[in-house]
Amino acid sequence: MLSGFDSSLDSRLREAEEAEKELVRLQPVAEEAPKLRLEKAKVQKRQEREHAKNSAMRIVERSMHAATEKQTRVPDLLESAGRAVQTLYTVMKELDGYRREASESMAIVDRVDYEIEVEEGEEHEISLDRDPRGLAYALAARHGDVRVKELLEEMEPGFTFLRGCDLSEPLYRDVAKFVLQHAINTPEGEIAAMTENQPVTTNGRTQSSSGPAVQELEE
Repeated sequence: MLSGFDSSLDSRLREAEEAEKELVRLQPVAEEAPKLRLEKAKVQKRQEREHAKNSAMRIVERSMHAATEKQTRVPDLLESAGRAVQTLYTVMKELDGYRREASESMAIVDRVDYEIEVEEGEEHEISLDRDPRGLAYALAARHGDVRVKELLEEMEPGFTFLRGCDLSEPLYRDVAKFVLQHAINTPEGEIAAMTENQPVTTNGRTQSSSGPAVQELEE
């Protein structure tokens, strides 16, 4: 029994000693594991960064090339746009001049009509043996700027500087507003209303910007 016990003990001791030797052999390798894991993580991180950098640089090169190609079109497009805006400005300037001229001449027509009405009215009042004083003042309310605008509207109903224009796009409205601001002598509020298609108030009267020509200048 004792011999058997000794044999078993010896066997276990040998196994233990072999395991101890293996641990001693593997200990340095095991101690390297944290360092190796850290090094592997660094390599992976470096590779990921390099991949991200290379991918980004490819996009940069492609985008810069595309931008350079597009930029070559800018000079011609800007020149075309500038000519178009200049032409629009010239037309608006001339249009404003014609409307101003028409307004000034219509004011003369209205003044003549007023004087005729006053003379005929005074003659009529005198023929009836009535005092004609105050008649001129009463008739004046029917003439002047408001009457001039009404007469012009009768000749060209619904006239506006932007009649028939597509102002649905903000850029179109901005261009129209820019040109009008430089081409015509009209209050900023009226120009904004023209381009935004909002009601405009002039001389205490509200008009739609798509209706009568609210932008005419005062005498």
